[in-house]
Amino acid sequence: MYSLPANDSTLFSAFDHAMMSQALRLAKLGRYTVAPNPLVGCVITLDGQIIGQGHHQQAGSAHAEVHALAQVAELVQKGELQRAQLAYACAYVTLEPCSHTGRTGPCADALIKAEIGHVIIAMQDPFEQVAGRGIAKLEAAGVKVKAGLLEAEARVINRHFLSIVERQRPFVTAKLATSLDGKIALANGVSQWITHAPARQDVQRHRAQYACILTGSQTVIHDDPQLNVRLADAPTDVIQTLALNPIAQFSQPLRAIIDSHNVLDEKYQIIGKATPSSPTHVFNATNTQLSANGKCDLHDVMAQLAQRQISSVWVEAGTGLVGALLAAQLVDELIVYQAPMLLGDAAKDAIHLPTLTAMTQRIELDITDTRMIGRDIKHTCNVIYPKG
Repeated sequence: MYSLPANDSTLFSAFDHAMMSQALRLAKLGRYTVAPNPLVGCVITLDGQIIGQGHHQQAGSAHAEVHALAQVAELVQKGELQRAQLAYACAYVTLEPCSHTGRTGPCADALIKAEIGHVIIAMQDPFEQVAGRGIAKLEAAGVKVKAGLLEAEARVINRHFLSIVERQRPFVTAKLATSLDGKIALANGVSQWITHAPARQDVQRHRAQYACILTGSQTVIHDDPQLNVRLADAPTDVIQTLALNPIAQFSQPLRAIIDSHNVLDEKYQIIGKATPSSPTHVFNATNTQLSANGKCDLHDVMAQLAQRQISSVWVEAGTGLVGALLAAQLVDELIVYQAPMLLGDAAKDAIHLPTLTAMTQRIELDITDTRMIGRDIKHTCNVIYPKG
């Protein structure tokens, strides 16, 4: 394993920070189309000017460095840039350039071949076929490499990819739509609609960024949802972002259902209307390990999804499944849309959790963002589980 140099902020200038910030912005343009690959952006500069930039647009297609280098090559071909000048150029890349041949060639080799003299990297790639080898290859070829610039920001945008590589399970976000008094439905089960249209549009944005949408059999029985991405109902920025990925094609997430007791059939549209382009997988007693309570083991569900290269799961489910996922410490992030209404104590609670007997058992939330979405409040929270 290659050892990265110490992350020393004095290694990097204000210009370096600005260029890596631009590379991170570019990387995020692939957030609807690159899974299970990481989000990567690249900016190449010379004498304080950007001479090439690009981002990874879809798994299996050219990487960010290749797109940026193509712009540089065009300038050389036009005579607007001399190849010898590239020894003084710097490439800012949000993730260590790959050093192996997968569905595309090694980006480290492409940078070396282009004779780029300097490379600054946000973070090392933990993928075992890279993991420092790209940096080592660049340095062996005489390229000056620095790493660690805006590493925390790079990890955040690639948390889905990092989860599957580092933990061998998908990153899980659970979504709730509640009243101000923490209810998700009336006592009779009616829940449409607690939140307003802008919040429901925002949900489409999130669904589009996840490889899988997970629900439970009771939600299917009560609501008969499709749980797909309705691009026509998504915010305009989703369509605009997709337009910036001309070589990419948006794919519907896998719909997954926990059906421990095999109660579902094709009369429900999420199953009966499933297609190869909008697939559904049902986890039940015949294909999933069962826990002691006779329900599908949620850790086995996540392991099976990981085997399918599903790096991220968006959960839209009832009180039971969300609570079970939290109790199993499988939810990484909770997003709550809170509507300005009261449904009363007879209405259904948002989450069912086992009874706690000590405050040390509590699940804490680190609220990373709170904002208004139309009339509703959206809370985004990291989930912090009790230790031990």
